[in-house]
Amino acid sequence: MAPIVVLNVAEKPSVARALAQVFGNTPGSRQSQAHRSGPAQIFEIENVNFPSLYQQGSGQIVPNNVRNEPHTMIISSVRGHLASQDFGPAYGWSRCPPQALFDAPINTEYSQDMQPLERMLRDLSRRASALILWLDCDREGEAISDEVRTVCIKGNPRLQSQNRIYRAKFSTVLPGEIQRALRSLGRINEHFVQAVKARSEHDLRVGAAFTRFQTLRLQKKFDGFQDSGVISYGPCQFPTLGFVVERWARIETFVPEDFWTIEMSIRLNGDGSVNNSDQNGNSNNNQQSRPIKLTWKRGRLYDRAMTMALCDACQEAGEAVVTSLTGRPKNKWRPIPLATVELQKRASKYLRIGSEELMQKAEELYQQGFISYPRTETEKFRPEFNHHTLIQSFQAVAGEFGDYANRLLSDNNFQNPRAGQNDDNAHPPITPAKAVDPQTIADPTQRKIYTLVVKHYLACCSRDAVGRETELTLRIASEEFVAKGLMILERNWLDIYQPWEKWYTGQGELPRARIGSRIVPTSLSMNAGQTSPPQLISEVELIALMDRNGIGTDATIAQHITTIMDRKYAEKDGNQRFHPTKLGIALVEGYNSMGYQLNKPDLRREMESECNAVAAGRKTRDQILGPILSKMLECFKIVNAEVHKLDEAVARHFNNLGSDSSQYRVLQANFTRCGSCNGMTVLKQRTGGGSNRGGGGDSGGSKLLQCAPCSKSFLMPRYIREVRPGVNPNNRQEPLICPICQFQVVECVKDDGGTYFVCPQCFSDPPEEHGGDSTDFPCTKCTHPTCSLAKGTRGGDVEIFSCPFCASSGNSAGKVCLKRGQHGYRLSCSNGGPNSCQFTIWLPKEAREIVIDDSTGSCNHCSNPNRVVRQLKFIWKPGSVPPHYDRELCACVLCDEQLKNDMNIRIPSVNEVNYRRTGNSAGGRGNQSSNSWGSSSNNNSRGGRGNHSTSWSSSNNSAGRPGRGRGRGGRGGRGGRGSTSWSGSSANGRGGGGGSIQCFSCGGPHYANACPNKQQQ
Repeated sequence: MAPIVVLNVAEKPSVARALAQVFGNTPGSRQSQAHRSGPAQIFEIENVNFPSLYQQGSGQIVPNNVRNEPHTMIISSVRGHLASQDFGPAYGWSRCPPQALFDAPINTEYSQDMQPLERMLRDLSRRASALILWLDCDREGEAISDEVRTVCIKGNPRLQSQNRIYRAKFSTVLPGEIQRALRSLGRINEHFVQAVKARSEHDLRVGAAFTRFQTLRLQKKFDGFQDSGVISYGPCQFPTLGFVVERWARIETFVPEDFWTIEMSIRLNGDGSVNNSDQNGNSNNNQQSRPIKLTWKRGRLYDRAMTMALCDACQEAGEAVVTSLTGRPKNKWRPIPLATVELQKRASKYLRIGSEELMQKAEELYQQGFISYPRTETEKFRPEFNHHTLIQSFQAVAGEFGDYANRLLSDNNFQNPRAGQNDDNAHPPITPAKAVDPQTIADPTQRKIYTLVVKHYLACCSRDAVGRETELTLRIASEEFVAKGLMILERNWLDIYQPWEKWYTGQGELPRARIGSRIVPTSLSMNAGQTSPPQLISEVELIALMDRNGIGTDATIAQHITTIMDRKYAEKDGNQRFHPTKLGIALVEGYNSMGYQLNKPDLRREMESECNAVAAGRKTRDQILGPILSKMLECFKIVNAEVHKLDEAVARHFNNLGSDSSQYRVLQANFTRCGSCNGMTVLKQRTGGGSNRGGGGDSGGSKLLQCAPCSKSFLMPRYIREVRPGVNPNNRQEPLICPICQFQVVECVKDDGGTYFVCPQCFSDPPEEHGGDSTDFPCTKCTHPTCSLAKGTRGGDVEIFSCPFCASSGNSAGKVCLKRGQHGYRLSCSNGGPNSCQFTIWLPKEAREIVIDDSTGSCNHCSNPNRVVRQLKFIWKPGSVPPHYDRELCACVLCDEQLKNDMNIRIPSVNEVNYRRTGNSAGGRGNQSSNSWGSSSNNNSRGGRGNHSTSWSSSNNSAGRPGRGRGRGGRGGRGGRGSTSWSGSSANGRGGGGGSIQCFSCGGPHYANACPNKQQQ
């Protein structure tokens, strides 16, 4: 029987190399030469013996009496996540409002640099009989395992059908750990996968929607944002920023207060007795003495007169009476085992290493086999963990590690580590994986981290430090004063943890005094002070707050902290403390003023709690996503409605758009009329280039209109060559005025010569009642009923139904929406364009208006649980429809046969088309398609659009229209890209010409199915 061929996939190349080394050192194995086949190194090792895969899968260790079998191991790796999720092209920044992202379809894609890896894994999986996934053993690793599994199943479906996909669980890349993992193979934790997918989808939808909203808003309103890229929002990064801003706000709003306190001191002689000198310094003992300061039990008072009266009474009393002298043993506990969050805090506090750098270097130490896996929540060791063997390995290391290891293993100094509360059931605590002299580690940062990990582990295995604490209480007049002291008896773990861990001894040994004895204070005085503000938040405090409130995971906390610095929301100083920037302050203040405190951790804590429920199997992904996204959508709607509050907050820290005259130059004075003051605006352009928003022929930055009397500026659209004042086409001297805000509209000229109109005010603040949203708002999107430039439709961004053309080609992102153009209303695909999907249904011109609003529900006949089809509301022109029609009609254009017959609505549908080899007939590019959309029962058949997998024909012969052949074809025997061409018979015999786009119906430069003139014939 031939050996089983097993494909092994690791998360990183370094882990793949370590696996190959372990497999290659297995007795009897034969290693082929490693080779690189494109994106990753590939190792192949034959005759690797371990228990048969087919007896594994439960995750339990196979008994030793099970016979080993030879396997051929192919080893390679990925580089983290293979796939990425994003919205399709129909949901680009300028193509949909941000709110649509809350329920937009999400596509799984492979970026250009990951496509070679994806192809490599597919090819390797075809050779394999089984797959072992050696990804990191955390939730994120399970998600990456799922991505690798998906790709490998595409290459070899038998891996799934025969249940030959296994999951290896390991914490280090040491040989013993790898061999143990080969004897305890399990399966992918599907609950973990779904938890990660739920979090990722939530973060993508919420983050993208708020990011687009605030980026587009601030770019239109304030200087400095046009060239700064996106102003991102993240469900984790914003609460992280909130902690920084909250501490800063406490400092800024802090009001100092004066306070007063009473201080007392006594002196001890060398023999420990009290030196009863008076307050003038006259001593009754000439031995060497030391001072002991006592703290007033009241602490401080904010009343100067009261404090002074109490101090005078104490001074008049002269002597203090000993009321209490207690002593008790006190231990300083050794630390609990090291988890990721604690490692980040200690590295920041002791080593001044930031959390992001720490995790990067710790990952490198893990890949080199120096420490165990550094991303873990576990704070307790398993009972079977062999501490003595690990400590014994350090006895051979010269220096403090070797000396302390010898000490631990002698005189009964070793003690089993304490157990913390957390356990992720995946990895042990962070420990050294092998004993080396830190000086042999070349990288200085890695050296420091390794030293910290070793010292912490050895301290965990030590005894607690032991001391004795004493407390002395004196009463003078009505006031009591206290002093505390500590004597350290056994340092134990403190010896290995120096110089970082210290035990403050207070004032050392206190005097041996009897209760009731009298002591004359050396000094007794009233001192004044003032309260001080808190310090800026440190990285240690920030990590602790994030961990306590569930912001991020142990593996992502460092990433979120880095993100707020990369986005210029906060800065970190040399003392590892964070200061918010004015942008970070403005965003938090703006959102807080709306009532929804997005910087608070409550929403994120709820999300993390729900994800934990999914990971534990108590809930499903769908059960948690719906309610949480609905809550965030409601929050988003409130933010949109109260966006002026965000503007006010940002205005306190940034200049309004165009206010800095040094950054702009005047292109034309007296440009257009302002609707607010009826004055004239000035056309300006930003100097220095950068953004192409509004730029074009002037090779500059963004253009804007500025009204000096109103102190307002209005940003012009991006990617335009020229802007011109809008004038009435019938009277060139008359300005074209927006009926909504009374501003003169502006004509924008694109690079290709096309033009469109925008109203400066509406473009800057899109009117929601007329179809405005956070995206760009040209006049063509406006739904104003009387403006001749308004071409928008109410509900134009709502999906009527999913596009069948796109679905047939495997693209689920296409959605059919209601549009209005110069030739009337139509339903068209969101993936439209001359080189994209051409699905179009022209709607009757008898309708004065066609809308989608609250009264238009879904069609019960066409909708099903997997698909929703919306109805349309037709508002008819007076006298344009048959008498049996009301003024308004809500109907479904797909299934209402009477509406389709009366109004001649043609619906594309799938059908077969005949084709023939011909040299004279009008034909399409016929090498790709064998289908057409539509069924025909008369002469209304239309020629094929051969470069697509579909062509069009009508199923309706009752409309009375003459048959018209449609298609894109060639005249004179030019068949297109193939040896066949598409043809269609036609009543009027019109055909397309040449090889360019040409309508068979009218000869115009467009597709026949989108011909506007058919409505007029």
